[in-house]
Formats: sequence, C-alpha cells, structure tokens
Amino acid sequence: MNNTYAALNYSLCSVLAYTAGGIIFYFEAKRKKMISEKFLYIILAALLGGLIGSRLGSALFVYREFYFKNPLMIFSPVAGGKTVVGGLIGGYFGVITAKRIFNINRSTGDVFAPGLALGIAIGRIGCFLNGCCYGTVSNLPWSIRINGQLVHPTQIYESLFCFLLFIFLWVIRSRVRKEGDLFKIFLLIYSFFRFWIEFLRGDKVIFIFSLSIAQVLSASVFLLLSFYFLRPKRVA
Repeated sequence: MNNTYAALNYSLCSVLAYTAGGIIFYFEAKRKKMISEKFLYIILAALLGGLIGSRLGSALFVYREFYFKNPLMIFSPVAGGKTVVGGLIGGYFGVITAKRIFNINRSTGDVFAPGLALGIAIGRIGCFLNGCCYGTVSNLPWSIRINGQLVHPTQIYESLFCFLLFIFLWVIRSRVRKEGDLFKIFLLIYSFFRFWIEFLRGDKVIFIFSLSIAQVLSASVFLLLSFYFLRPKRVA
C-alpha cells in the first residue's frame, strides 16, 4: 500500500483529527451544559466506533485484496486505509449504543458536527501526505504527481471544503434553534460534496451504476435530509 514513513504521517494526522474533533466536542458540550461522566463515555464510544467503522469500511470496500491477504493489518495503527463514510457510520452507532446504555435521551449530534468537519479537514491532509484518496488525471496548474502521473489533489479539495464547512457550522451553531438540526445540516452539506468529489477520485471502486459505495450512501443521506428540511412544517 504505502511505505512506513507515509503511513506514519497518515496516522499522525488521524490522531490530530480525532484530538481536534474531541476538543471541539468538549467545548461545545460545555457550552450547552452537557458535560458529565456519562458524556465522556459518549466521546469514547464515538472515537472507538469511528475507528472501527473507518477501518472496516476500507477493508470491505476499498482495499479488499490487501486486507484479504494481510488480515491482521486491520488491527495495525500504522496501516493506511480508513474511510470517512465508514467512520461516520461507525461513530454514529457507537454514540447510539452508548446513549442507550447510559440512558441519555438528549440529542448529541450538534456538539459533534463542527468537530467532525474539522476532523475530516485535518484527516485529508494525512491522505495527501500518504498519497491515498488521489484524483483522476488532470493537467491543471495545481495538479500533483502520484504514481507517475498528474492528478487532481482531491485530498486538498476536501480538506479546504471541510475547513470552510467547520467555520460555517461554528458561526451558525448558536443560531440553529431545533436541537439536532446542526448535525443534519453538516450531513446534508457534506453528503452533497462527497457525492460530487467522488467523480474526481482516481481510486474510486465501483459499487453499482458507475457509483461508489460512498456515492450511494451520500445520495441516500442527502435525499432523506432534503426531504426533512423541505417538508411542510406543521402549525400548532
């Protein structure tokens, strides 16, 4: 896959991404007066679920051959190959499980939303350093050379987009009235971008109808949330 040095850079950025996301979560939870011992378990569940989901998503849909031949590398902290979509799904189920165990009924998605955007932005820098998640062939002035050819720096595209998304969510976080909607806004915007950026991915693995699994999932999330926000509001 990648040499050890590149993989270590990737892992370092992953650690920074999870750390930054956790810090943002803490400050947002504190601002909303949600800090408690139970919510510390929510953070741990999100991190663990995200790590497991991101690696399993990679093993099942991206690097199948590599992990089939090297199954123990699934547990390696320096092995490349983590998927954002898999991490989001894994983290979501981790949080849901923890909330049920500790009987937490309050929505927690809003305190995660800005941190997730920032975490993805930092994580994609790791992808850039690692040489994974690269784009299709391009002759644009800002193209980068990977595997002997010039390609779109899709990692940088996504990193910049998610930094801007983080800033946007940070600015509007206190203006969103309904609890849970900030997280939905994050998912709506990111799923739209992810569906589009996949067309520029040179490492895309086709799932169905010339679409990757990330595109299928992103399109599904975008349509569901579009219906949520556009549906007629009930008047009491």
